[in-house]
Amino acid sequence: MNIVGDFLLRSARRYPDKIAVIDGDVRLTYRELAKLVNRVAAGIHGLGIKPGDRISYHGNNRWELVVTLLASIQAGTIVVPLNVMFRPAELAHVLSGAGVKLVLTTSEGAASLEALRGSQIFPAHVSSYDDRQGLFAQWIGSPCDEPRVVDRASTDIVTLFFTSGTTGKPKGAPQDHEFIDHLAHSWVIACRYHPAEIFLVTTPMFWTVAPLHCILPIILVGASLVVMNRFDLDGCCDLVRRHSVTAMFAVPTMYTMLVDRKAAALSELSSLRVCSVAGAPIAVEIVREFERLTGATLLNIYGATEAAAISREMLGAPRRDRCAGTLGGTVEAKIVDVEGRPVAPGTAGEIVVRGLTVIRGYWEDGRVNPDSLPGGWFQTGDVGILEDDFLRVVDRIKDMIITGGANIYPAEIENVINRHSKVSMSAVIGVPDRIKGELAVAYVVPKQTGELSIEELETHCRNFLASYKVPRQYVLVNSLPLTQSGKIRKAELRKMITGN
Repeated sequence: MNIVGDFLLRSARRYPDKIAVIDGDVRLTYRELAKLVNRVAAGIHGLGIKPGDRISYHGNNRWELVVTLLASIQAGTIVVPLNVMFRPAELAHVLSGAGVKLVLTTSEGAASLEALRGSQIFPAHVSSYDDRQGLFAQWIGSPCDEPRVVDRASTDIVTLFFTSGTTGKPKGAPQDHEFIDHLAHSWVIACRYHPAEIFLVTTPMFWTVAPLHCILPIILVGASLVVMNRFDLDGCCDLVRRHSVTAMFAVPTMYTMLVDRKAAALSELSSLRVCSVAGAPIAVEIVREFERLTGATLLNIYGATEAAAISREMLGAPRRDRCAGTLGGTVEAKIVDVEGRPVAPGTAGEIVVRGLTVIRGYWEDGRVNPDSLPGGWFQTGDVGILEDDFLRVVDRIKDMIITGGANIYPAEIENVINRHSKVSMSAVIGVPDRIKGELAVAYVVPKQTGELSIEELETHCRNFLASYKVPRQYVLVNSLPLTQSGKIRKAELRKMITGN
């Protein structure tokens, strides 16, 4: 049995002539997709790579990465996605920690990878999707069409994502068949995905959301995927219009920019039915405006690389402003204090979880180490509050600002600032102060240059925040530094103001 591998096999039997993947001019039916996946799985085995060995794809989104993901699952190998933005030293840490044997790269990522050639950690097999004589091109041109599905146990690892977590260098978080199976079905239930769904993949496949939260649930129900190479506002709106997209996932910054800069275009995207958001708290005003403009429902989801579907909103279920839905049925969660003791309802504390969609331990020395998560509990590093079983995620513990002994959560301040009619988005950080310990500094992106003043921001914040929470400095900027997945790089903002 291969639980996740069966997603594709079943859909290919049920909907052989249905479009499975759209990428530019490339359109693959489920029959064609299954054939390519079989050929690549056979090619992987032909290199002497065995079930349980690690392979990687390395590049921006494209149909070849989707095929590689599914082929690895059928071959029983473990996919280790490589961030195309990583520098050689960062790639070396992942390649070494995972023991990767094969990397399929792209023209945009090849240079960083090639810088490691000759080192002990350089994989045995490296080839580019863009090389017409390369391994991938040879495999998909081969005549091998018989299914190559390796039996795997429910606890065998499918994907291995390296995540920085709360501290230190990236650690390997392994997701097994049971984890992904429960996660995929939870998405189908929450969003009521069906075979007629047309899903736009906007986030990068080296981040856990695209492969696990988007692609595999859609393959499970036999729906269609539209692959976006890299997110941009015009491209997103154009793809939704052109392909009558019904569902998509994006992070808060993406929705904020769409609402602020593409309101007219959003009002034309009537095909959208259900959208989802995660990665950081999203302003209530953005949710309401996006829903008003498109007519779609925007569901808030909360999770982590190590723990998916911690809480989520569901179609047809009650929702609460500023909350990420109710606790999911695949995890056990609690809110604890610094001593690890459960706090009273309505009290802020760290969110800790264990369960079916929580990893069994971090990847260490070529295996899953259950001792790395004592008792199976994963400490998210997020501060949350339970309100009548609704979970409100307040902020990251590491982003919390302590000023004069008082705790300040930047997300709360950002939420207030973003409610100003002239503000597009903001980011609040703490900077050292000899007397107070830390002070809050707000970086603010105005909707229109020259129309927003520091005095307006100060008055606005004092109307909604206690005086100790009001930023001590405002910096107006044209844009904020973002990761490729759309998260704000707060470390870069700290460097801009402190030099460290």
